[in-house]
Amino acid sequence: MPVSRTQLLEWIKPEAFTAAELEYIKLLKPGDYEIYSEKLSTIVDEAAEVFVKTGVTSMLHSGDLVVGIYSPAGDMIVASCGTYLHAVTAQLPIKYVLGAFQEEPTVGIKEGDIFYCNDGLYGGIHNPDQIAFMPIFFEGTLIAWSCAAVHQAETGAVEPGGMPLSAKSRHYEGMKLSPIKIGENYQIRADLMEMMENMISRAPRMQVIDVRARVTAANRIRIRIQEFVAAIEPAVLWGLFRQMLLNSEQGARKRISDWPDGKFSAVSFSDTLGTVESLVRTKLTIIKQGDHLTFDFSGTSPENEGPVNAFAHITAAHTAIYLYAYAFHDLPITSGTFAPLDFIIPQGSLLNAGSEAAISQSVYACWQLTTLTPIVFSKMMYGSKQRELVTSAAGNNHTVPFVYAGINQWGVKIADLLGYPFNAEGGGARSDMDGVDCYGFPYAHYGRGPDVEDVENETMFLHLFQNELIDSGGPGKYRGGTAVQTMLLLHHTPRAFINTMGVTSRITVGQGLFGGYPPPIVPGVQISGSDVVELFQAEKAVPRDIIELARDKVIHGDYRFERTARPSRLLMKGDLISAIGSGGGGYGDALERDPLLVMKDVKQKRISYQAARDIYKVALDPDTGHCDLEETQKMRQAERKDRLTRGKPYAEFIKEWSLLKPPDEMLINYGTWPDAKANRPIIRI
Repeated sequence: MPVSRTQLLEWIKPEAFTAAELEYIKLLKPGDYEIYSEKLSTIVDEAAEVFVKTGVTSMLHSGDLVVGIYSPAGDMIVASCGTYLHAVTAQLPIKYVLGAFQEEPTVGIKEGDIFYCNDGLYGGIHNPDQIAFMPIFFEGTLIAWSCAAVHQAETGAVEPGGMPLSAKSRHYEGMKLSPIKIGENYQIRADLMEMMENMISRAPRMQVIDVRARVTAANRIRIRIQEFVAAIEPAVLWGLFRQMLLNSEQGARKRISDWPDGKFSAVSFSDTLGTVESLVRTKLTIIKQGDHLTFDFSGTSPENEGPVNAFAHITAAHTAIYLYAYAFHDLPITSGTFAPLDFIIPQGSLLNAGSEAAISQSVYACWQLTTLTPIVFSKMMYGSKQRELVTSAAGNNHTVPFVYAGINQWGVKIADLLGYPFNAEGGGARSDMDGVDCYGFPYAHYGRGPDVEDVENETMFLHLFQNELIDSGGPGKYRGGTAVQTMLLLHHTPRAFINTMGVTSRITVGQGLFGGYPPPIVPGVQISGSDVVELFQAEKAVPRDIIELARDKVIHGDYRFERTARPSRLLMKGDLISAIGSGGGGYGDALERDPLLVMKDVKQKRISYQAARDIYKVALDPDTGHCDLEETQKMRQAERKDRLTRGKPYAEFIKEWSLLKPPDEMLINYGTWPDAKANRPIIRI
C-alpha cells in the first residue's frame, strides 16, 4: 500500500545518524573527503553520459534526467542532474522498498536486483518520470543504491504524451508502477519488459530502449562503486556518505542563518487547468527563524477535477529546482540540505490533492513555484551576502511542451516531446546582468536543445523557422532573456496527433523583480491546409518569425490563434503549428536601463523599436538606429512625471482594487474569493 504523505515528506530529509556512522567519519584521513567526494561526482557524471548515449527519448537527449548515488538507507549522496527534481524524489521509492520488501520473503533485496517505479503515490513526480534503481552490494553487504531517472513522453494514457490534458483521475493516466523488481542477477525479466511494452503501445520501441538505458546507467554506477570500495573498504565509504550529508546540512544552516528572520510571502496566479480556462492561485510564505525555514502554502487554491494537481512531496521537491541552482548552488547536492526545511501544504489543495486525483500535470500544479521561490528568496537574500544571487524567474508563460505521436518517416511508432523550445526559454534577469537568452528549461538548468537535423530525422516534422522571439524577455534595468519560437510543418507522414500544454493564456505566471516587467503571454498558432510546400517548390520567400507569419499571411490556409494549452488533435500533412517558449522576467526599472544597451538590443532584434520607444523611453533614429541620449533623457523625465500623475495613495488604490472580482465562470476552481478556500466537493470515479 502507498505510504502516507507525511512519511514521504519525512523521507526527503536524511535518516538519523547512527553511532556507527559517526565512528566511520573518523576513518577519513586528511584529503580523503576532497578526493573521494570528487570521485563520486565523476562516477555519476560518467553514468549520465552513458545514459544519454544509450536512450532515445528527446528529454533524455535534452538532459531532463538524473543519475545518483544513495546511501544504504536511501539518502541522496550525490547526483548528476539535468533536473534537481528527480534527484530529490528518487530516494523515496528506495526507502519504500527498504521498508516494505527488505524482509519480505517473496521479494527481498539481493545483489543483482533491479527495481522500477513511476507512481506518484510512492514518491514519483508524475507518470512520465520513470526511475530504475539498484542495490549495490560488496561481499554480501548492502553498501549503497544507484538510480537513473528521466522523463519519457508516453505512458499509455488516454492521450499521447503521458500528460493528458483531459485526465480527471489517476485512472486516465496510463501505466502506474509501484516499486517493483523487474530484474534479478543483473538481468531484466523479459515478461515484465513485455508487460511495459504492451502498456506503452504508442511507442513500444522507446519504452524498451529507455528502460534498458536507465538500467545501464544505474548499473554503471554499481560497477564503479564496487571498484571504488574494493580499494577503500565499505566503512570508509559510509563515513564519506555521512560526512557529505553533514557538510551539506551544516552549509545550508549557515546560509539560512545569514538571512534576516521574518515572514516572506508572494502569490502567483494562472488561468489554465488542462483543457479548462479557470483561475487558480498559489501562495507561498516562508517563515525564517535562525537556521530553519518553513515553507507554508496555505492560501493555495483547492484541488480540481483535472490533471493539474500534485501531492505534498512533489511540491516540496520542486523547491530543489531553485535551492540547488541559486540559494544553495555551492553546496553538495545531498538530502542534507533539506534537514533544516519543513513544509506546510494543506491537504485538499491543488498542491496536496487526494490519492485518486490526476497528477499527470503535477509539474504544472507546481509551475508557479518557479516564480514564487525567486521572489520570496530574493526578499530574504537581498540584504545578505547573497545579493548577487537575487534573480527573476526564468521563462514560464509558454506553449510548450509540444507532444506529438504517430508514425515517423521510417515507419516507426513514436510519441515524444519536442525538446528544443522547451530547453531554450529565457533566463531571469539578475541584480547585476541580463537574463541569458534561450538559456534552457526552468526545470533542468543544464538542459540542451537537440539539433534541428536530429529532430527532423527522428520525427515527422520540418522546421519552417526556429529562432529568438523578439520582445519575449521581460523589460527592466536588466531585461529577461529571450525565448525561442518554432514553427513546424507536418511533412513526412500523412497525419499525426499533437497537443501542447501551458498554465496561462491571459495572466502572466512569470513576474519581474523590483520593478521589472514579466515576460509576455504567447499564443498558439496553427495553419491548416497550408500551401507552404508549394512556396518551397516555387523558391519563394517564407516568413522567418511568428510576427511576420501573422502579419503578412504569405502562407495561405486556415489560420487559428488560440490558447497555450491545446488538447490532442489531428494534424494533416501540410499543416503548420507553433511551439513558442517564454522569456525570463525583468529586473529593476526599465527607465534605468542603459540606453546604449537598448540600442544594441534593437539592432540584434531582441527588442523592437516600439518597445524601445514606449517601454524603455529611448529615442532611436528609425533609419540609422542610433540613440539620441539627450532626447532619451527628456522622454524619461516626462515618463517619471506621468507616473506621479497616474499614481494613487495606497489606501485609495486598495479601496478600489478590493472591489474588483473576476467573472464567476473563471472562479469555478479558484475556491472562495478572494481567500481561495475549498467551496465544493471533488468527486472522482
